[in-house]
Amino acid sequence: MNLFDESLLSDLDKKVRTIFGEHVVLKSLCQEAAFHRIPRFVTEYLIAKYVKPESWQADLEKIRTRVKETLPSTEQRELLKHQLWKNGEITLIDFVETRVDLRNQQRWARIPAIHDDRVRVSEGLIEQHTGTLLGGMWGTVKLRFRPEVDADAPVELAGFTPFQIGPPDMKEWKAKRAEFTTDEWTALMLNSSGYEASAFPCRRVRLLLLARLIPLVERNVNLVELGPRQTGKTFLLRNISPRVFVVSGGKTTPSNLFFHLGTKAIGILGTRKVVVFDEIAHTSFQDENATLSILKDYMESGHFSRGTKTFTSDASLVLAGNLDVEGDRPHPRYRHLFEALPSELIDSAFLDRLHGYLPGWEFPKITPSSLAKGFGFVTDYFGEVLSRLRDEDFQPMMRRLHFEKGMTRRDQVAVERIGSGLLKLLYPDGRVTEPELAEIGALACEMRQRVHHQLCDIAPGEFKRKILRFEGMPPCTAMDIALDESADIPADDPLNRDEIVGAVTGLGVVYRDNVAIGGDLTLVQVATINGATGLEVTGLHGQVLRDSVQTAYNIVRRNAVAFGVSEKRFREQKVAVHLVRIATPKDGPSAGLAFVVGIVSALTGKPIKPACAMTGEVTLFGEVKGVGGIDRKLHAAAKKGRKEVFIPAENGKDVAQLDPEILGMLTIHPVHTVQDVLAKVLLEPAQLDPSHSVEE
Repeated sequence: MNLFDESLLSDLDKKVRTIFGEHVVLKSLCQEAAFHRIPRFVTEYLIAKYVKPESWQADLEKIRTRVKETLPSTEQRELLKHQLWKNGEITLIDFVETRVDLRNQQRWARIPAIHDDRVRVSEGLIEQHTGTLLGGMWGTVKLRFRPEVDADAPVELAGFTPFQIGPPDMKEWKAKRAEFTTDEWTALMLNSSGYEASAFPCRRVRLLLLARLIPLVERNVNLVELGPRQTGKTFLLRNISPRVFVVSGGKTTPSNLFFHLGTKAIGILGTRKVVVFDEIAHTSFQDENATLSILKDYMESGHFSRGTKTFTSDASLVLAGNLDVEGDRPHPRYRHLFEALPSELIDSAFLDRLHGYLPGWEFPKITPSSLAKGFGFVTDYFGEVLSRLRDEDFQPMMRRLHFEKGMTRRDQVAVERIGSGLLKLLYPDGRVTEPELAEIGALACEMRQRVHHQLCDIAPGEFKRKILRFEGMPPCTAMDIALDESADIPADDPLNRDEIVGAVTGLGVVYRDNVAIGGDLTLVQVATINGATGLEVTGLHGQVLRDSVQTAYNIVRRNAVAFGVSEKRFREQKVAVHLVRIATPKDGPSAGLAFVVGIVSALTGKPIKPACAMTGEVTLFGEVKGVGGIDRKLHAAAKKGRKEVFIPAENGKDVAQLDPEILGMLTIHPVHTVQDVLAKVLLEPAQLDPSHSVEE
């Protein structure tokens, strides 16, 4: 089959080929297995340059043979050194980076194939190929062994032919955009990115796929994408440009990220345009506090300092990692959508500097049918075009939208940068209609809104829930973003509607690695068992919780008369406490009030008022003492539909710091004693439907 047969090409393929000529390539040719050890942009350069339609099969075989003969594998390293020593010269395909050592007045090249970063290189060769100084280039490399010139550095770079098309004519490229409809251009951009456009008919998914390119076209934009495996989170950026660096898990140090104090070499943030932290859950940061402090400053300002040196960079950051899903949404076990990040990154100051959150759960898994087959831009050319778009500023165009008041400066910057990036990708000539601008603005707001919602869940006392919107904004179609808080309230939660004996809701703080990451409910069930005595605790618990329940039991026994409990019940019945769900075992003391109320309810047969929750530590004398994390606890109560919350009077001052929207959803009762709570939450047995009793 002739892949270049006109009858097999789509109308868009023919149009693209006619308008862009040598700058496009048939993507199906680039999926040859023989090319799997070199980046896609190298493969496409070779095919675009050497494969002709009339002899494509023979030309492809020549490239395959050339790659096989000149692209060494890792295990051939010592053999290559032997051949270089024996023959005095070798030619191979490799990635070349050069650097200038001012202290010793030397120029060095790094050649990975022979694991040597002290290969001598001439001034003329560097000036001819300056790209080797700017992140490196792939090409054909000629090495010579010349120990007589320098015994300590006997290898020299004698020749280099880069795999790179000349710099694009951006004026011409923008002018040609006008010859395509928006749908055609979107399909071309997807094909050029390596995706088969026809495999993604949904316009929203197409826009989300292109949003992955924003860090390449926009300076200093920080994105996160968490989602299921095999959706290509780094597939695109890794293969589209040599200016992208992927940190694949492991340990990141200040030296490789920022600046090496010993060698005086600038790190990857200063030499690349995009830095991707892949498998972010498995990434650790050496000298954690210092590294994250520098990184936060960089994400905000574009500057970073190390020692006495200060640098400026426009590199964008991408955090990519896995997130479990259920159906087409994140798994409900997550209390917030940043939970999959390392605990040291779950810091509101760090997360607030992320401009947008891509919903990875909406991306389909990559399959053979997902990979581009028609014509698209040669990746090397395309990557250079995207890089040149960084020099454009489309943020003023975003300011044509009339945003509602209440957005912080960070919110506005985030929306403008994301929107600017999308506009560059879809409307590089600046010709955009008002509905098209509104579509871009809505997606930019959604990506920032997702960050904002998680911040409100993580630090509700600091971040007030608000909706980012502009006049005439289309409705948000992202299923994970609830514009109405009530959407998060479980409709089938019996504790929000039924009067149940012994069933009480406590409130706790969720910790991971000793870092508070949110609030949650503590669901406690208490029943009495005839024919036995004492206390039994079941369910999820540790020693701290067991001690807290025992203390609560002792408090009820000591204050039985005041609480309206007959001493006879203690002699004839065992109290069984079952912890259905609790935030963390060390939250026991602050759940003391809930334990006491549950035990009293079970022993008196009085049901507990629906939609109530409580938190507080209780003394042996029945006093309710202050606890921490009130903001997180009240946020969790509101989110789960509880209407009345009882907190220690000592924590009354903390309430003023809460989001007014959350306060509007709750009636908050500051209390001093257990009796204050019992008087308000215990109902008379006559009001109880026996079918609701936990005892049965």
